[in-house]
Amino acid sequence: MILQDLQTLLNNNSIEPFALNLKGIEIKIEKADRLYSFARKNLSGLGKGDEDIIYNNIYDSIRLICEAILLINGYRAKTSGERHHYIVINAAASLLNGQRSNEFQRFQQMRKKRNRIEYGDFIGISEAELKQAYVDARVLLIKVKELQSVLSRQNILKI
Repeated sequence: MILQDLQTLLNNNSIEPFALNLKGIEIKIEKADRLYSFARKNLSGLGKGDEDIIYNNIYDSIRLICEAILLINGYRAKTSGERHHYIVINAAASLLNGQRSNEFQRFQQMRKKRNRIEYGDFIGISEAELKQAYVDARVLLIKVKELQSVLSRQNILKI
């Protein structure tokens, strides 16, 4: 993954400034949390052949978390086309200033695999990949909830 800095993402119209909306952030995080919880519940009772369903839920959770990271920082992805998910993940990584770089590299790998599952030839998901994705999503979910908490406290202090 080539980490683009924020100014480059802005200059090439990948992201744009967006008015802070605490409710919108909350909705993204809640939805990400529900997808993650669904994956957690179904991970233990996983039936053979259901790996792709759980993997997609984990991936969607991560994507929503990344979108929330952008919103928390006053940005949103400008595109809704083929590179949207790439941009969202890359911008979130940039906004976290290199924190969790290994996870973000795996998120981009997940994105590619998920695209192959959704739009192309299905490739298997190993148990190890599924568990790693689950752990990575958990780490990022914790991080975005910390950011949300800080933002909420700051907003309360402004009132």
